[in-house]
Amino acid sequence: MAQTAAAKRDAAMFSWLRALLFTLILVGLVSVAAGEDWKFDVAALAICATGFGFFFVAFSGGMHFGITFANFLAVYACTFFFFRESNFPKAGHGPAIIALAMPVLVFLGACFVRLRQINAVLHARRRREITALPALWRWIPGVAAVGAATFALPRLHLAASDQEVALLVSMAVVSGFIAYAARDVVLLLNDVALIFEGVAHRIDRLMIPMTAFMTLYSLLVVVFACLYRLAEMSAETPQFLTDSADHFLSFGEAMYFSIITLSTVGYGDIVPVGQLVRLLAAGQVIVGLLLLLFGFSEIARMSDEERAAPPAPKLPD
Repeated sequence: MAQTAAAKRDAAMFSWLRALLFTLILVGLVSVAAGEDWKFDVAALAICATGFGFFFVAFSGGMHFGITFANFLAVYACTFFFFRESNFPKAGHGPAIIALAMPVLVFLGACFVRLRQINAVLHARRRREITALPALWRWIPGVAAVGAATFALPRLHLAASDQEVALLVSMAVVSGFIAYAARDVVLLLNDVALIFEGVAHRIDRLMIPMTAFMTLYSLLVVVFACLYRLAEMSAETPQFLTDSADHFLSFGEAMYFSIITLSTVGYGDIVPVGQLVRLLAAGQVIVGLLLLLFGFSEIARMSDEERAAPPAPKLPD
């Protein structure tokens, strides 16, 4: 029994470590892509790691709960960077870091104050199916209104110091809404995690038809890429246009053209002009559509069989 409990603790710890790594990678990717300096990136990672660590200690929601919280942190960081770049471009790094941290820290403080209440609601909610999401009206309209109001600031042509004050005031108001609705935010995280857990379970059951579909898809990409190359090698003139000029495709370009043709994207950067390669492209589109219908049919069939199958018996502990 003790070994079983220890194994469960180790598994839970490993799951949360993976979720923490996922959080840091996701938020770090957003921070680097936003073009901030390394100090701001480190501060963003530290803020998100602090929030994640609090949830690891305070709540036991499993890996999906951790990954959901990581997604919410990344969405928050991405939204913050967007609003700061659009409406507060002159704000310095110091006030921006404070503004970024403010809602997260206030939310964690509100959760700590109501820890027992939130944990009790979480445990009760996990024992029954979700019938309705928590009251989003308590915080989402207010946060959205603050974000919408900030778009008027660039027209005021504020100085850098005034933009910093406006940024801090805006995030303080957002923090107030988040603190007021901290319980509902945690419940939303939990409910999304439960939904995500069910989706992940169904995806595991559908991996066989999905893998078969991707295998056939990759095979068609390679085969048609080879056929495009052979068609060009058998002709004396180029069979494709690239940037409105005759061009012999390399094998890599043939693979790229095969992928965009099979997916019916058709960017237009590579255009088939020879009759044979046009015929091949038309045939690939038709085969791709048939494969798509087949793939959806198999996935739907497996999903129906899973719903119709009786539940597996539980193994004794």
